[in-house]
Amino acid sequence: MRAELRALALFGSVVLTLLAGCSGSRETGANSIPFTAAVREHSGGRAWMKPGGGRGDLLYVGTGDNVYVLSYPQGKLVGSLGVAGNDLCSDKMGDVFVPSSEYVVLEYAHGGISPLRTLHGGDIPLGCAVDPRAGNLAVTQEASGAGEVAIFADAKEPATWYRDADIGTFGLCGYDDRGNLFVDGTGSGNYLAELPKGSGEFRNYPLGSKFAAYGDIAWDGTHITLSDPTTGSLFRLRFEKSSFKVVGTTRIKGWVNSYSGHWPYIQTLVSNGTFIAQSSALAELGMWRYPAGGHSNGTLGPFESGDINIYGVTLSTARR
Repeated sequence: MRAELRALALFGSVVLTLLAGCSGSRETGANSIPFTAAVREHSGGRAWMKPGGGRGDLLYVGTGDNVYVLSYPQGKLVGSLGVAGNDLCSDKMGDVFVPSSEYVVLEYAHGGISPLRTLHGGDIPLGCAVDPRAGNLAVTQEASGAGEVAIFADAKEPATWYRDADIGTFGLCGYDDRGNLFVDGTGSGNYLAELPKGSGEFRNYPLGSKFAAYGDIAWDGTHITLSDPTTGSLFRLRFEKSSFKVVGTTRIKGWVNSYSGHWPYIQTLVSNGTFIAQSSALAELGMWRYPAGGHSNGTLGPFESGDINIYGVTLSTARR
């Protein structure tokens, strides 16, 4: 895994260098924003932000090579962070957290291009989530011999580490509205694990064969949701003592992803009645009505000039 992460970071720098020489534009439909000259101008790996681009809500998109910043819901490219990023998360203040292959998590202010803070977790960070109430930052990590979850109280060092005897490799994570943390992963089996607020021990729920081992986890305002990129499904869950029940399923038609059963995982976004995920091999994001699903009702992008995989997406809301 460590070798794969270092290789991905190196590959990202090569791709960004190649993109610097790209020319031309591409447009894929009436609802799409064409590939812009701004990408060509700023694709050398340095951070940039269009003047005034940090105003309003922003959508941060991680491709493994870079983290792009789009206005939301307009979908116009307004900047990039110039760092490799996959799974992303944000807090209620609009700060964005980028797990990095350099064994750290970078924190950016809404619309900012220089890190506010660098958090050192000690191992390779994979995915993250922020407790909407307390502001605690959870980061799944690849550690020597076993996976772990680091929790930074109030998103500040030092971290407290948690391990699960049944899970050797953690995937993605998400909080509900009460501060309970949910994480998926594999080990003695495939599990969705809950770390209840204030507890130091995980409560494990076995995943059946119908669920991907490393689906994305999110709170939709009422339920914890678990995505399955292999079937284009999003499940709404209700938890009982030792199991969970699927209380609703959303089918996403046209969700395109490169899920391979291991890192980097496929992150999506559920926000205010909209589901957002990659919708073509180009750097495009589709927007689906949630929980209705079905076909996309609009696209954002493309914001690169060729095929690309989108691994991470988070919404940073402007302070009002």
